[in-house]
Amino acid sequence: MNTLRLVVCALLALPAGWFAGVLIERVPDKEPLFDPLRPLRFAPLDLALHAGTLVLFVLAAIRFEDAPVGQLAGYMLLFWVLLTVSVIDIRLFRLPDRIVLPTLAVSVPLVTVVSLVADEPASIRYALAGGGLYFGFLLLAHLVYPRGMGFGDVKLAAVMGLYVGWLGESYATAFALVLWAMLIGFLSGSVIGIVLLAMRRRSAPIPFGPFLALGSVVAVLAADVLVTPG
Repeated sequence: MNTLRLVVCALLALPAGWFAGVLIERVPDKEPLFDPLRPLRFAPLDLALHAGTLVLFVLAAIRFEDAPVGQLAGYMLLFWVLLTVSVIDIRLFRLPDRIVLPTLAVSVPLVTVVSLVADEPASIRYALAGGGLYFGFLLLAHLVYPRGMGFGDVKLAAVMGLYVGWLGESYATAFALVLWAMLIGFLSGSVIGIVLLAMRRRSAPIPFGPFLALGSVVAVLAADVLVTPG
């Protein structure tokens, strides 16, 4: 266990959780992001964000303990963004471009540079293929049934597919991981939807972004179990 890496990731969870609260509070209303007067807060949501960020960062540190620092940073960014946009989606049924698109813009060069430095240029192709597969699949779902699959989910899929595919050691494993992420996301969303339908006795919309996020996080953390390298 890389103890130093684990401690650093745990410490980074505090400012990351704080900034997640800033984004959740300000992005939906298009307010300025940076307010130096905003203090640390201890409302239930803020505590949940700090706890969730801490858990995700620690899991990332364990999962990528032997990986390049840049790769670990990329997956920490992914987990943090997925947590942040999931909260917004639960509250407002929105996955804001103001978070998703900059994440994609940062992630593509990050994946490219880290892969080249690690002398693994093929990983760039697998990452882009994974992003394209996930984006294309959800785009098709959006075109077929736009009320059930928003375009925000489609754009977030490009980010998730990029990082999930990055773990592939071939196109086959990259695609398999993306399919696992989709399967876990769709199954978990369907189960919760059925439970809510039974409880409410009527159909009601549910945000799908958090379930897609869950599927991607599980696929990343359990990639070695879900697919056979090669």
